[in-house]
Amino acid sequence: MKVGLHVPQVGPSATPEVAGSFARAAEAAGFDSLWVFDHIVLAREQVSAYPYSADGRLGFSPQLDFLESLTLLTYLSGVTSRIRLGTSVLVVPMRQPVQLAKTLASMDRLSGGRIILGAGVGWWKEEFEVLGRPFEHRGARMAECLRLMQALWRDEWVDFRGEFYQCVDWTSNPKPADGKVPTWLGGESAGQLRRAGRLADGWLATAKSLPSIDTDFAVVRAAAEKAGRDPGSLTLAMESAGMISSTNMRETAERLAQTASRGVQHAICGVNPREIAGAAEIMAEFGTEHLPQLRAL
Repeated sequence: MKVGLHVPQVGPSATPEVAGSFARAAEAAGFDSLWVFDHIVLAREQVSAYPYSADGRLGFSPQLDFLESLTLLTYLSGVTSRIRLGTSVLVVPMRQPVQLAKTLASMDRLSGGRIILGAGVGWWKEEFEVLGRPFEHRGARMAECLRLMQALWRDEWVDFRGEFYQCVDWTSNPKPADGKVPTWLGGESAGQLRRAGRLADGWLATAKSLPSIDTDFAVVRAAAEKAGRDPGSLTLAMESAGMISSTNMRETAERLAQTASRGVQHAICGVNPREIAGAAEIMAEFGTEHLPQLRAL
């Protein structure tokens, strides 16, 4: 199993000093990846319910600093050299896919091929509206975005004629370091699971998906096979797999081992935000005491 960490991105920790030192310490401790999440604007009053909390709230003030995800990853690529850099998740239908493909390919080349695109359809209707992007049919739009981006990364001259986007006789360079940016789709809807199998390189589950992860990933694999793809090539990753603190390292490692026993290959954790000042020491201890055993699973 590989283990990644969420980077401080919100509030007083949303500074180059904190994020940069956190990233360097995570790399030195042996973690495999760093992750950011995504919002562009935040509302004074949240109308749509956040689907991953019990009360439907985001859990932080909209007036706090919130570093833009791709900008932060680009900065982190300059202060690290080995660790992978991913989004969990980037709301793809809120963005123009040609521009996004160019940005991600450039980031991937500048970082030496370290970018992972965790992609989602989004849930906050009002955020789509303020950005002038349609909320309806965002699943279908996302699928088309992914196909267009893959064409721009793969083909020298693109001939793409979709329902929502047209791109004929255009090229975008540079290409990603390995010819594509690895893409994992987040979300638990049946449609998103099938899209992950048809179009992506893996499925990014959440901890709340664990009870049904076997049947859900079977849907992903079946969709891949139906599309003529190798189901065995797909990565099963998990967001919110644990929260590492100075007092629960053994328990978190045991939880991650149980997650690995369910087939999860890449787990994304957090570090207790109340202990960010001591995060380097926490990561170093976890890296020494637990990462070698987890990596062997």
